[in-house]
Amino acid sequence: STGGEDAPRELIAFYHEDTLREIAALRAWLLAREREGALDAVDDWIRMVTVNRLTGHSPGFLSVYTMPPNQAVSVESQLRINAKRRQEPPRRDLRAVVAKKSKALLGAVSDDDRARLAAVFGSAKLSVGPAADAHTVPSASVDLVVTSPPFLDVVQYKDDNWLRCWFCGIDVDAVEITMARSVDAWAAAMRRAFDELFRVVKPGGHVAFEVGEVRRGSVRLEEVVLP
Repeated sequence: STGGEDAPRELIAFYHEDTLREIAALRAWLLAREREGALDAVDDWIRMVTVNRLTGHSPGFLSVYTMPPNQAVSVESQLRINAKRRQEPPRRDLRAVVAKKSKALLGAVSDDDRARLAAVFGSAKLSVGPAADAHTVPSASVDLVVTSPPFLDVVQYKDDNWLRCWFCGIDVDAVEITMARSVDAWAAAMRRAFDELFRVVKPGGHVAFEVGEVRRGSVRLEEVVLP
């Protein structure tokens, strides 16, 4: 286990010191493998599960009681939570946590499931970019789109994912996610996305577009986006 010394000291607000050392060592290993171009499927799986288990509100997570990793609070906020709940980060075993979650995720996967996944693996693509410019996707080639767009400025995606970004070696300031501060700006951004969805979806295909109410129900995004 090396690389534990790279962990920001303030993260002991979330983790027991020994748990933090394990997390930092795994992070260093994965980032080194990535730089060398040596990441394999097992590395990818372990990183995915660890990212999912970074913080949460049950013993199945690596942290003391807090918010889930896609809503990670600041260190200052976590210190306030700890003081209010009179809690200290308990020792968690990183290997045990990842193994337990992996078993739960894979337990219901049948041999038929594995065969189907293996059959489509070679043609699967992971593309990162703006929804309004899905240039890697051919026109009229998609049967189904499932998407959950940003909810105006009520969710601070960069701030909420700072811990995930640290673990994955991502500069949080380099993350670009649509953040519209007005309903009109949000509607215009969604219009651009729908124009591109119209291009890529087959005639007769479907788009599942998940939105809801914001600002205490005063704005219904599903009505805003209908036009």
